[in-house]
Amino acid sequence: MKNEILIIEAAVGYMLKVIKSGKIISKFKTEFSAIRHGNYFEFISLIKGPLPFMVTYRNGDVYVDDKNNQDDFDFAGLLKAGASLKIFYENCIDFYGEIIDTDISDFTYCKLAYFEISLRMHSNNKNLVANGATLEKVIDAIVLHYSFSKNEGQTLHSGRKFLNMVKHYRSQFKTWEDGKQALKNALSLMVKKNLTII
Repeated sequence: MKNEILIIEAAVGYMLKVIKSGKIISKFKTEFSAIRHGNYFEFISLIKGPLPFMVTYRNGDVYVDDKNNQDDFDFAGLLKAGASLKIFYENCIDFYGEIIDTDISDFTYCKLAYFEISLRMHSNNKNLVANGATLEKVIDAIVLHYSFSKNEGQTLHSGRKFLNMVKHYRSQFKTWEDGKQALKNALSLMVKKNLTII
């Protein structure tokens, strides 16, 4: 499992921590939903952070891309969202402050964010599901598209169940350690199958 933390992992991971702590997320719900579901166009439009200099290649042409485009592929959208993500993260921390969680480390929260965002990015880039589809449907579509085995599908769904345990505090696993192991297994499979962001 990689040790570098992307700004999207830190921002989404922190909001997952906020949710698990029982705090109300209504102030940032729209922005959080947009970024968690990989709707970078909507997220950037909501936060309005500055866009980076970027050169893109489309339909045989190379050009300077300095706009927030609705049809950007996910990786370009993620790069463009960097400044907005930093603003969002800082706003969330200013509002909620430091949260102590003795069950799950900040690193694990970041990996939970990376897990969902990576799967959604691959699904979005292949147009496997409709916008706003549940993570369960995203995983089912990926399993079908890439012809994963039943066990591989269950491994990804176990990672999803741990994410749900964090978001909804349902006891999908007997212990937090069991859930963390399920996430680790899911991420290892994603690395093996080239389903990660980096």
